[in-house]
Amino acid sequence: MSASVSLLSRPRDPKDLSPDKPRVVVEFDLLRRIGGLNFRDLGGHPAGDGRRVRAAKVYRSAHLANLNDQGPHPLSAIRLRTLVTLQSRLEVRHLGPPHSEFMQPGVRWEHIPIGDAWFREDGFHKIETAPGNEHLVILTEFRNDWQSFFKLLAESEVFPLVFHCSAGRDRTGVGAAMLLELLGVSRERIVADFLISNQTFPHMPLTERQLAPIFAMIDDHGGIEGFMREVLSLDRTDLETIREALLESD
Repeated sequence: MSASVSLLSRPRDPKDLSPDKPRVVVEFDLLRRIGGLNFRDLGGHPAGDGRRVRAAKVYRSAHLANLNDQGPHPLSAIRLRTLVTLQSRLEVRHLGPPHSEFMQPGVRWEHIPIGDAWFREDGFHKIETAPGNEHLVILTEFRNDWQSFFKLLAESEVFPLVFHCSAGRDRTGVGAAMLLELLGVSRERIVADFLISNQTFPHMPLTERQLAPIFAMIDDHGGIEGFMREVLSLDRTDLETIREALLESD
């Protein structure tokens, strides 16, 4: 999560701005109110090879610890097999694990705590980064966790699968961008999916520029194949397995 968005805030008490105290705190009350929102299917996008991303296979969401009062959640109707939580351990402690409605017998819960080093009881301690690279460091600082995420996607019988962080926009947005790029979806469509989160967070909008450093890093490695192998240490079999599971003929 970017330290510039309003899910993180500056302490109001000037005494809390001393060098010995973190300047950014996590607004868990706001996060609780968005439980179950920012949800969507990543299927339906055309891929570059004439195929299409399969619908009803992989979904993205905000946290699922509690649900707002807007009727049954769409995920309730899905015969879910795997639920992947990308929140830090501290976020899960404060917000709770996924709601029991989703943790039915046979559903596998995987916790991949991306951002764990940043979320602490005394505040949010994200590393200093150049302006515009806030989403890039979500990738570069947690490469092993992203490797675990994609290794999981390459396992058999993990779909339908939903993955989420707290807001479902930053860590989840980075994961969705890499996955859709791997599946051959155009960057225009990847950015459009990224920006759908602005419907849930109109007062803290994402912009397409936030994905640009990630796309540049992919290009620096000769494309998504080289990026996945060299940055995330995945092998060709992993990539082929994910594509086979999530792509269908147009």
